[in-house]
Amino acid sequence: MRTLYHLSRAPVWGIAHAGHVSVQNHTSSLTDLVQLPPDEFSLQGQIRHKVAFVKQNVPEHVKVVMIGHSIGCYIILKMMDSLRRHHVLRCFMLFPTIERMAVSPRGLYATPFLRYFRWMGVLVSKFLSYFSPHMQYRLILRFFKNRKAPECALNASMNLFDPSCVNNFTFMAMQEMDEVNKLPKELVKKYLSKLSFYYGSNDHWCPKEYFYQMKKRFPHADLQLCEHGYSHAFVLDASVEIAHTVWDWLQGDLHKLND
Repeated sequence: MRTLYHLSRAPVWGIAHAGHVSVQNHTSSLTDLVQLPPDEFSLQGQIRHKVAFVKQNVPEHVKVVMIGHSIGCYIILKMMDSLRRHHVLRCFMLFPTIERMAVSPRGLYATPFLRYFRWMGVLVSKFLSYFSPHMQYRLILRFFKNRKAPECALNASMNLFDPSCVNNFTFMAMQEMDEVNKLPKELVKKYLSKLSFYYGSNDHWCPKEYFYQMKKRFPHADLQLCEHGYSHAFVLDASVEIAHTVWDWLQGDLHKLND
């Protein structure tokens, strides 16, 4: 986001998922944590949350570029029908998980855990929440010791020590495994001229076979396959490079606006 701002000098806004950021002075009892989160934190609730943000904060005459990563790409597709009055210039879909998540290489492992053992992650987070912030941060540093993760990612990882956040995002992830199944072909076809897809060459959530199948299904789509080996979690080690890729990709649309 910082790199895109410096390149474009345009407002760059990031929208966190509802319920995925720790709220200070908020504590959750074990009774709260064994219950499913409210509908606002469901996958459909997250889609409504993003639509509401755009409608409340972005004037209809402003040209908007939407950038989604992973499940954010699915959310963008589902948002499009609700934003027809807004001028959506382009949607960049980075490492898009928009189909067959549960049967992807990573989904085959994640789905049983999310369906049957999700509560274990919540309880571990509850236990670790009693550690001091200093100790929690040291645990994060140890986890990332072999990766050059930016400080913003380290700080964001502190939310993992809030069991309420863990309960909310594992609940959403569980729904993703069930709901993000068939490719929403009608939405892709309807908004194809506004969509740009960037697939990873070694993405365990969205294998490159999905790229080739998408290319065959939509031969005129704006598709790229990563040639640099960036991981699905590129935000940890290649965010600047991806920002430049998106900026270069956007130049065609900007030239059209200036003509």
